[in-house]
Amino acid sequence: MHSDLKALEFDALRRLLEKLAATPYGAEAARNIEPAPDIGVARSMLAAVTAARSALDAGEAPSLKGAPDVRAALRQAAQPGAALSGTALHNLRQVLIVMRGLKAAVCVRPDLYPGLKEHLSPPAEIENQIDRTIHPSGRVRDNASPRLAGLATQMSALREEVIDVLKMRLRQPDLRTAVSTDMIVWQGARAFLVLPADCIELVAGVHRGKAAGGRNHLVEPMEVVSRNNRLETLNGQQEVESQAVLRETTGLLRAHLESLGRVIDALTWIDLALAGGHLSVHLNAHAPRLTENACLSLDRAFHPALLLQFANGQGPEPVPLSIALDAAQPMLVITGPNTGGKTVVLKTVGLLVTMAHCGLHIPADGDCVIGDFSRVIADIGDPQSLYHHLSTFAGHVEKLKRLLNEADAGTLVLLDELGTGTDPEEGAALAMAVLEELARRDVYGIVTTHLSPLKDFASQHEHLTNASMLFDEEKLLPSYRLSIGTSGRSLGLVIAEKNGLSQEVIARARQHLRRIAPCHE
Repeated sequence: MHSDLKALEFDALRRLLEKLAATPYGAEAARNIEPAPDIGVARSMLAAVTAARSALDAGEAPSLKGAPDVRAALRQAAQPGAALSGTALHNLRQVLIVMRGLKAAVCVRPDLYPGLKEHLSPPAEIENQIDRTIHPSGRVRDNASPRLAGLATQMSALREEVIDVLKMRLRQPDLRTAVSTDMIVWQGARAFLVLPADCIELVAGVHRGKAAGGRNHLVEPMEVVSRNNRLETLNGQQEVESQAVLRETTGLLRAHLESLGRVIDALTWIDLALAGGHLSVHLNAHAPRLTENACLSLDRAFHPALLLQFANGQGPEPVPLSIALDAAQPMLVITGPNTGGKTVVLKTVGLLVTMAHCGLHIPADGDCVIGDFSRVIADIGDPQSLYHHLSTFAGHVEKLKRLLNEADAGTLVLLDELGTGTDPEEGAALAMAVLEELARRDVYGIVTTHLSPLKDFASQHEHLTNASMLFDEEKLLPSYRLSIGTSGRSLGLVIAEKNGLSQEVIARARQHLRRIAPCHE
């Protein structure tokens, strides 16, 4: 399904979902989540999110912590002759460890991952090879190959020999009282004495500069120069052999990149599902029923942002929305006052339908049914663009052109203030023509308007149904409740009066209204 995500402010939901992801894989998927290409994929993710919510509620959710991003390393491994670093290989091992936990979780809740279970288990030889060759610190193990083991033995013996020689030199009478026996440091493969400036001349050897801190000096006694040289040679051989081990291990990965790619895909899916489960908990949401028919039924549903604002103490308690669109009532024309909640209805419907087609739970107190719409087209808010030199009306016209080019029987349209931005009579006539064309194509949708002629038009058209946002005229407050079957009043003068406009101006306005619209209530 294609949906107008920007008009529905879908990025706010993406950001929230991203924060709930546990890995870089799920976070990226959340940043880019969009409606599934078909209802089957949406149902699979919906089932996965339901399984994730069940695991979270039971305190049995698998942990994904410690799964670093290895995608760049796998791309590098695809190059012939490449040698991944020990750290990169260790990171891959961490991912494989996490996958073992996920495999166990999927065994308990199969809906968590719809793919083949072998996708959760890469060849065991990969983890075994990394285990055998790479230390948890990320360095190559000393026994990763027979040659490395031999080099490690030689280097260990030679280091001990160098230390013994240096300690013996420090115990000689000319240095014994001047320095302590722990004044030995290693830089790379070479060992040095750390001596005060007044002791440098006492030792025959090579002055290698100042030590850390700048007060003492590094001196390499002649007795250990040849041994240090030998250590450097062995160290170089060790580095060459370590690279050979890394190259060999990387070659093993290269042979299984397709399998590892499926592992990453599975990890991404499950992390996104778990993020969806966390979102479901935050919103107290549940799974809607996705059906092949184009229809919509929301029973006491809420806009997610309004729910979260209320939960955080930053807004009033939201009013639930109940609304239905079906073959008998495919399109609603909603009228009512400004600030009455008409636009919120459009955004709530559009966002919840889009969430359902992304496989996410939706916040509602009752059961909800979402049809298999092929697209959601939304014209919500002021489309005026200074950059594109469009007026408000011209911006609406551009949206209407796209609407009439794309809308069909599988489309859900959400149009805010249809026909506004120009002469009211011309705007109403244009709106009627657009609604007639949408009706001819069996399009489903919701339209809001302040244009009185559209109320009568909707009441006489079999494809259209009037609806209104209720308003408490005694308290002069909106109720934000939708009433199906009756048209509403804009109450522009009432609201202007409530907001402090001059009583004299309001009185004159009512006189003018009686003159130009005698039937206006």
